[in-house]
Amino acid sequence: MAVWSEVKFSDINNSYGRLDSEYYRPEYLESDKILSTFDIYKLKEVSHKIDVGFVGTMKRYYCDNGIPLIQTQQVKEYFLNMNDFIQITPEFHKKLLKSQINRGDLLIARSGSFGKASIYLENEIVNSSDIIIIKIDENKINPFYVLAFLNSKNGSSQLIRFSSGGLQGHVNLTILEDFKIPKIKIEVQNHIASLVLKSYELTKKSQSLYTQAQEILERELGLDKLVFDKPLSYEARLSEVVGNNRADADYYQIPFRSLGNHLKNLKTIPLGKMATIIKGIEVGSDSYVESGIPFLRVSNIKEKGISLGNSDKYISSRLYSALKCYQPQVGELLLTKDGTPGVCYTVTDEIEGIVSGGIVRLQLHDNSFPKEYLSLVVNSRICKMQIDQECSGALIVHWKPNSIRKLKIPVLSDSTMKELGRLVSESKKALTESRQLLEQAKRRVEELIEQAVQK
Repeated sequence: MAVWSEVKFSDINNSYGRLDSEYYRPEYLESDKILSTFDIYKLKEVSHKIDVGFVGTMKRYYCDNGIPLIQTQQVKEYFLNMNDFIQITPEFHKKLLKSQINRGDLLIARSGSFGKASIYLENEIVNSSDIIIIKIDENKINPFYVLAFLNSKNGSSQLIRFSSGGLQGHVNLTILEDFKIPKIKIEVQNHIASLVLKSYELTKKSQSLYTQAQEILERELGLDKLVFDKPLSYEARLSEVVGNNRADADYYQIPFRSLGNHLKNLKTIPLGKMATIIKGIEVGSDSYVESGIPFLRVSNIKEKGISLGNSDKYISSRLYSALKCYQPQVGELLLTKDGTPGVCYTVTDEIEGIVSGGIVRLQLHDNSFPKEYLSLVVNSRICKMQIDQECSGALIVHWKPNSIRKLKIPVLSDSTMKELGRLVSESKKALTESRQLLEQAKRRVEELIEQAVQK
């Protein structure tokens, strides 16, 4: 079905010289029309700073123990993903004054991932690469309300509209200065802010509980005292090569051998004896539709839940009905086997969707076994290293079903496993509550706009 817009030539002259059709998509024009019914602030009117961080390569300044560097892929809705960040030298950090991020700064990815914004709420100063930094004047507007609006339907629509330039694209700072923010009562702004702040507290609580579970597990398994040496050379016997049917050198690295010797001192059970392993299905790209039932891929599976985003794939309701046997059930575990193998998640809520061939479902034979403990241990170093060994030596990573069945699962005392499972459950519960509060904040902003339009 064809979609088109008609705009006046005078409107083009007032639109920063943008001639590309994308800028005038009907949904953008409709959003702009809605916002024109409000008294508005322009972003530049309520900000002390709107600037981009360092743009360019920093690789020679990377280090193992330095200043965290926030990159575009870490900008998520509301809060940054502070896992697996790169670090740069303190000396280089001091030179990049305009790229430094302080508590309360709003952050937008300048390129790649548009349509969402984060706030930085830690006390330490970090640095940024290719990120737009916005410092809100709190005497004029509540920054948490601005954050919620940026992530709302009409805010996200503006951010995506302001992106321009080729396949990679980038957000134009000049246009961003004119980003429109509806004026609302300060009491309502503060209520929205309270929802976001409470959500952040729950997010931190979730992280703390999960970290506590990881640390206890490492101690119980003796991994906190285990040192993995990496010598320049190592040997493997011919009998090992024949027995393992593996001739690649990576398989016989010393850390893998050390782990194997350590596992011999622990009580373990092969995963295949604990659970039935059910593979997902590939539907083919021809079966994708613009909207419908989620087709869950490896990128959607995270340790603490199902992550959905703009790049998700969907299938029709009709195809979903035909393939419903591939739908995850409450109590099962989802385990990735391709691309990023070894990510495990326990299904605690009903999921409408089916899983791809890169994911397997685990149905435990003994339902009394703590499922959250199992997901925790599969996501831990002791299983990740086993998976790395099995998947080493391949350009495209595939974890074969036979190797999945052989994965050695350490078994601790019932009381310890139950306690670790409880910590993981509490962590997931806090994260769920956090997400619900953010949805409330976003929905409150969108309701205010809808109510104003209906008057």
